[in-house]
Amino acid sequence: MQQTLSTPLYLDWSFWAVIVAATAIVLSQLPPIYSVVRRGRLDMEVYSRMFINHKIGNPITQLYFILTNIGGRNIRINGIALTLKRDGKDLIILPAQNYLQDPNNPKTALLFTRFTLKSKEEWARMVNFFNYFSRKDENGYRSAQYNLQQNIFSKRQIPENKDRVVEADNEYVTKFINMFNEKFIWQSGEYEIQISVKTSIDKLSFEKSYRFTLFESDSSELSKSKNDYKLGDGIYWESGNHPGVIVQIIEGGQHTN
Repeated sequence: MQQTLSTPLYLDWSFWAVIVAATAIVLSQLPPIYSVVRRGRLDMEVYSRMFINHKIGNPITQLYFILTNIGGRNIRINGIALTLKRDGKDLIILPAQNYLQDPNNPKTALLFTRFTLKSKEEWARMVNFFNYFSRKDENGYRSAQYNLQQNIFSKRQIPENKDRVVEADNEYVTKFINMFNEKFIWQSGEYEIQISVKTSIDKLSFEKSYRFTLFESDSSELSKSKNDYKLGDGIYWESGNHPGVIVQIIEGGQHTN
């Protein structure tokens, strides 16, 4: 029990297994590389599908791209981040937090750290962008998770509930609904994405802009997961019934330092 509650998001294999299922769909539908950015001696190639989801409302995006050092000297990649706007208004910044070495295996999700690209070297990964819960949110989440889980387990001990779906009492679900309402950003609208790649050489850092449309049906699909929090689904186990949505991104301009 304690081990489950203390597992950080980037090592939560049950959660990332759902992400990986969507990744397989993405990879099967990818068209040729959509666009190429050349800034100095660093190339970035971006694919035209992006996966979006959330954990208790906390937004997550996943994007497959390739960084290539086409120059003659090593380049240190210090960080990658996505800045999101909706209908022209600033929304959130999501840093790269982990990446999949093997898109078919969630246990290859590794923590994103600074890395060096040697001359002619290529780095191709499916990267996950999200913000970790604050310490306050994390502590509150773990406590609420434990209480909800124990509430469901205690109900399952009752003989007449042996073969029935058991729901937690509302008082144990409210915390997660409130957290969802506070953090959920995936409302329908027109979105702008700015991909920022920061390097140890300022002149090689760059930003690339894209856009996508999130329809009401997409927003509804993403928000309906909260209806299953009362079952513990999406809290301490993953049914796989809420794998997120895939959107097409379209190039929308470039900004360089």
